[in-house]
Amino acid sequence: MSDSAKMLTLRPIDRKHQGAMPDATTNASLALSPKHPGPAVVEIDERLFVASVGKAMKVLETFDKTTASLSLSDIAIRTGLGRSASQRFIYTLERLGYLDRDEQTKRYTLAKKVFRFAQSVVSSNTALDAAYPAMRELAEQTRETISWVEVDRADIVIIATIASTHISSINLPIGTRFPALSSSSGQVLLGHSAPAHIEKVWNASHESVPMRTQAKNAAEMMRILEAVKAEGFAVTEKNMEQGSISVSAAVHDRAGRAVGAINLSTLTTRFERPAAIRDLAPLVAAAAARATETLSA
Repeated sequence: MSDSAKMLTLRPIDRKHQGAMPDATTNASLALSPKHPGPAVVEIDERLFVASVGKAMKVLETFDKTTASLSLSDIAIRTGLGRSASQRFIYTLERLGYLDRDEQTKRYTLAKKVFRFAQSVVSSNTALDAAYPAMRELAEQTRETISWVEVDRADIVIIATIASTHISSINLPIGTRFPALSSSSGQVLLGHSAPAHIEKVWNASHESVPMRTQAKNAAEMMRILEAVKAEGFAVTEKNMEQGSISVSAAVHDRAGRAVGAINLSTLTTRFERPAAIRDLAPLVAAAAARATETLSA
């Protein structure tokens, strides 16, 4: 097992700061709501799209950390598929091992088989393998939460995390998603994208993005991303009862493509924005440069 694959482990959740998301610029909640995930940046060819597969995935995506256990009626309502169709999809997914059914409560949960997908994403990620030594060194230097982040359409996704050793810290579970354009990691990654793609992401982004970025349209967002690209890193913050701040830099492959970002998340009680730019951004940028060198070797 690679070092990066070992990071796919559970850790105790710091309840105090579980909601202190690192990649925001306003007080608004940063994480995408399961009920309002924002449209995907994808075009569907109806000739090739298998609707039944899409519906089955819709059933699986109904489960999240706030609703880990659902009844048949819950699933039918949340998916909009109707009771009869939901029952058939649930039965099929249960028989295939992707759902478990409690015989007493008649409620369903995601089965352990689902972990296969997450493990595959991490264990086969060569960019993460290349970046992990630099991430580990950065974690030792700063004692802050260090994450490997990738873009998924209009979002970013936490692929792996090295937990902070501070008592009070930012908790970023693997799989956590944020709107890409308003996150530091999304900005450093999308800053290397073509204007047409950035416009598509803007049009598909969560409704909170304009407020958090202060960009009124895609053209203004592109100017923000151009500045981030020129700087070589991005810093975003969120003002809460105890705020958080996030610093990211992109990692590039041999072809020069931005394949992921190294992210450092901390609390503003330790680093306010000027201090984060002065003290943390150079360390994050240096870690990303080392990872890029390793990946390009």
